[in-house]
Amino acid sequence: MKMTASSLACAFAETARTLPEAEIPALADAAAHILIAQGLFKDAHIFPRMVEREWLKRDGGVQVKITTASKDAAPFRKEVIHAVEQALRRTCHIEESADPSLLGGVLLQVGDERYDATLRGALRDLSAKLTAPISLS
Repeated sequence: MKMTASSLACAFAETARTLPEAEIPALADAAAHILIAQGLFKDAHIFPRMVEREWLKRDGGVQVKITTASKDAAPFRKEVIHAVEQALRRTCHIEESADPSLLGGVLLQVGDERYDATLRGALRDLSAKLTAPISLS
């Protein structure tokens, strides 16, 4: 069986749960050496996210990323957590980020699903509707 970064992340998350917290850095070093030895160094930059995703899966949680223009998601956070936890019946792990290119609104990523509630997205949708052909029949 060929080793992949994803399978290593899975094994890392599984093993890390059985170790004392003080031993996890040594496990991370070992995982880095395996990535290099298996020729998977190109995946090293995404490996921490893979591990986090696996960790959340095992906890039954879901990662929620909220992107706003100023990284101030406080107005949205409570409502997003409530809506996601009610819909999925899973706990949320919130990550906030800023994207100064956003004109307003919020980008929301729940697991692998993305939702665009930005002003730019609304303007793009409006433009598509206004430029769509009109049926005359």
